Amino acid sequence: MHCTIVGAPIQAGSGRMGCEMGPSALRTAGLAGALTELGHTLTDLGTIVPADMRPVVHGNAAVKALPEIAAWTAAISETAYAASADAMPIFLGGDHSISAGTLAGIARPAAHGARPRLVVWGGGPPAFNTRGTTPRGNFHGVAPGF
Repeated sequence: MHCTIVGAPIQAGSGRMGCEMGPSALRTAGLAGALTELGHTLTDLGTIVPADMRPVVHGNAAVKALPEIAAWTAAISETAYAASADAMPIFLGGDHSISAGTLAGIARPAAHGARPRLVVWGGGPPAFNTRGTTPRGNFHGVAPGF
């Protein structure tokens, strides 16, 4: 199987410093070597850069870093869509807010009649919320299309 590795060093969704080190740590730990030892071919697309930020507001006063999260979600979604076309994408995060972009991008072809998609989530619960229901205002669990 061909795998595509994508780094998404986002930490704005968690409210904690350090999450941006996740992709580098996983690469340094030998993820690529482990995948090739298992017989997979791979491409590493490097690190996603967030889209341009624009003003975004929401009625939930608890919501934090919405413009930054929206910029990351747009960039991650487009990358997930492209990376899932002919490979199994493996996203290295960052905080759990990558779920909004990864799931939206991977689901997009399935919504247009393409083959069904499978998502394996590792590292923590996705804890799906919406902008309106996130109690702490952190986006590390907000569902696609937030």
